[in-house]
Amino acid sequence: MIRWHSAAQDRAPNSVSTPRRRRWKQIRALLAGGLVFGFGASATMAAWTDTEAGTGEFQAGAFLLEANINGSWASTGQMTFTTGAMYPGAITYAPVRLRTTPDTTVAGNLTLTGTGRTTGSGVIADSLEYRTVVRPAAGGTPPTCDAGAFTASATYAFGSSSSWQPMAKGVTSPSTQHLEPAQSSTLQYCFAVRLRTNAPNTAQGTRAGYTWTWDATSVTPG
Repeated sequence: MIRWHSAAQDRAPNSVSTPRRRRWKQIRALLAGGLVFGFGASATMAAWTDTEAGTGEFQAGAFLLEANINGSWASTGQMTFTTGAMYPGAITYAPVRLRTTPDTTVAGNLTLTGTGRTTGSGVIADSLEYRTVVRPAAGGTPPTCDAGAFTASATYAFGSSSSWQPMAKGVTSPSTQHLEPAQSSTLQYCFAVRLRTNAPNTAQGTRAGYTWTWDATSVTPG
């Protein structure tokens, strides 16, 4: 199962988070009066006052994500690894594509976190491991998510071409990825999950659930 979160966390310096709040700047102009002296007489000029008001409207930007897991884009969903009963050494693959929504007005950075086993048996969870490759996914045809994606030159969120991340423990990816606003860019995360060759016989017939979370943070325009 996967979850992704996003929030409009960064706003322009004059942004406010509540619906349109008006700020008034008042400018007061004063026409000064004076006193005129003469022989045996005096006169005073009246003082005029006036007030001018300036108004401003401020609106927060938006930063939201949507994912494509099964061929359609949505703000929620669940990634499924399609496989039969796993055996020692078996590997299964699953892709997830992410982009910003059409209404998103700012760019953002993504950080991927694996929470560790969430359901099921620790026996099989202790024997599962995974790695994740990130690639741009421009156009209508996404990159293939299979063994060929895990090359030495690929960009890894977890693991490498020669190493795997244990699924039993939670971990945050050491790298971040960037998305442009308004669906201007798309990223594909390709997951490979493997049951280790030394998995114990007690893992037979057991199940385990795992959750990955994308934390998305908007980027202040510079």
